[in-house]
Amino acid sequence: MILNRFVKNSEKRNRVIHIVFGFIILIHAWEKYETGHGPFVFFLIAGLIFITLAILHPVLEKKYPWIDGVFFVIEGTLSLAVAYDYFHMGKKALPFAYLGVAMLQYFVAFRKSRKGIAHHKAKYSEPVDPS
Repeated sequence: MILNRFVKNSEKRNRVIHIVFGFIILIHAWEKYETGHGPFVFFLIAGLIFITLAILHPVLEKKYPWIDGVFFVIEGTLSLAVAYDYFHMGKKALPFAYLGVAMLQYFVAFRKSRKGIAHHKAKYSEPVDPS
């Protein structure tokens, strides 16, 4: 709701959401680098790739209308990886927040993918002649 007031265009809003999540993954990579709790390279590469894909979001969405759902599945999977990492580090409440976010991202992915596929089918399917 707050994002609706700042960013009016829904396409830009989706891009901002994905870029913010990419920066969250990069912050987790930086935390792993500073604390030395395992390899940070996975999260660094994932964050950079995700930000790059988020910047190219409008181009990809025109060609692949279901890509938004795929983005949210990737975000959910990375949220689960971060939650696992926090559980492994002994954190108490923060992993549950990431688990909740991951469930929400999977739900949004399901809705967006279904909506994108239906839109794509409606746009590109040819009407059948009944005669």
